[in-house]
Amino acid sequence: MNLLRTISIVGSIGLLAGCATSDDPREGGLFGGIQGLAGGGYERRISEREENLARMREMQRELSQESAALDAQKQQHQQALQMERRKLAALDADVRSLQRKLAGMKKEEGETGQRIAELEQRLNRLQHGMSRQTSALDALEGSGTAGADRLEGSGSDFTDAGRRQQLEAQRQALQQEYQTLLDLTLMLAQ
Repeated sequence: MNLLRTISIVGSIGLLAGCATSDDPREGGLFGGIQGLAGGGYERRISEREENLARMREMQRELSQESAALDAQKQQHQQALQMERRKLAALDADVRSLQRKLAGMKKEEGETGQRIAELEQRLNRLQHGMSRQTSALDALEGSGTAGADRLEGSGSDFTDAGRRQQLEAQRQALQQEYQTLLDLTLMLAQ
């Protein structure tokens, strides 16, 4: 009798454990579903999920705004780089024209030969500087400021804007050197 009573108690506990309820509708069974509806468990789960969804949507909106701002900034940088490239290309065309003039003057030579040779040396230095300027612009556009710094050998850490300003100042110095060479060439031509 004692054994029968023990078996019935263990069996009852097993049955009750099998009917355990849960707030999760996938696990609760019939009794869990009734308890979830009556006790408000389902509503809590729904409200938690809606709050999570609202947070995720807000985060997505913020990321979209940040992405749009970064795209606009990138476009501004690209436009500034393109403007520098156009200015450098115009300077390059002017230098080539000056080279042709010097070549024509060299044929006439005479006492101006020494001055023409000096002008050619300065012109070669100017072209070398322009070549470095073009390479620095390529590095700034392609691989960021680190590539441009390595190219120039400065080893300093510039921001994109700082590097662009430095390159613009270098281009302006090249432009001034070109203007000086042009003036000297015109003086020699007279």
